[in-house]
Amino acid sequence: MKLGYKSMVWLALLLTAGCATSPMKLRSDQAPVKIQSGQSPASLEEGRHVVPVRQLQNAAYVSLGAIGQATGYKTKRLPDGTYGMGDNDPTWVFRKGESAVSEAGRSLRMPAPALEEGNELFVPVTALQKLIGDVTLFHIQDNEVAFFPKPTPHDTGADGQSADFAERPSLQSRMKAAANEGKSSSALLAFAKQYLGVPYVFGTGSYAQSKAFDCSSFTQYVFDRFGVDLPREARAQAELGKFVSRDELKAGDLLFFYVPGRFKSNETVGHVGIYMGNGNMIHASPAPDDGVQITPIDKAYWKDTYLYAKRYI
Repeated sequence: MKLGYKSMVWLALLLTAGCATSPMKLRSDQAPVKIQSGQSPASLEEGRHVVPVRQLQNAAYVSLGAIGQATGYKTKRLPDGTYGMGDNDPTWVFRKGESAVSEAGRSLRMPAPALEEGNELFVPVTALQKLIGDVTLFHIQDNEVAFFPKPTPHDTGADGQSADFAERPSLQSRMKAAANEGKSSSALLAFAKQYLGVPYVFGTGSYAQSKAFDCSSFTQYVFDRFGVDLPREARAQAELGKFVSRDELKAGDLLFFYVPGRFKSNETVGHVGIYMGNGNMIHASPAPDDGVQITPIDKAYWKDTYLYAKRYI
């Protein structure tokens, strides 16, 4: 198989840097590298984005916020006191003092607990490969973690599905059947449109309390009204339902997109919206406007970042 230039560069980085699979031993007698204020990832040497390592409780830790800054993921302390990281919703959820992490509804365990200092959360460096090794390319050194651009061109099959997300037996639908017969997609869309203009807030709590949505809490809320039990995160929602090709979309299908980022994969779900028909979707998003909005899916950004669609009703 002939490798392109970017793939060869990535392979060379993997071989020479180890991509954190065999991290170098971290020493506690070294001061962390500092990133100059205002310096952007693209301006760093060799296109890297360097995140400093800190010694906390005699172990190596890195700031969750710094990881988010490097990769382009949002990070935030959520209303329930947990910390979330993700694109347009919290894919990863951490609790201070705990080793357990929720990743798109799955439970992971870090080698050491997350630690909080002030309003900032730190995660153990030894957990990075398990947490983000499949979506980012990085190299752990003595006192820093260097993130590198990850060349992962979006590979779409003839039916419009991402080749990386083929249907697998382990991803069987766990959704409930629609509770009430006669509840059509038009009724679902009519209900969804009642919330046009509701603000977008990353990692928001329940709508009853927050009066806000992020992308996946909106789809979860709408579908729940019609008896379809969806998980909280877009990436987990994408594992349910049945694949639908782009040219066979029907109103009520969920559309999944990636969120572009120089230092992360473009093949993982980062946003979800509800197809309305006639080339439009309704979704909760920070852009192009803020909040629940209707957007044409053939606009360049959404057409380019489209991954696939799933059907639930």
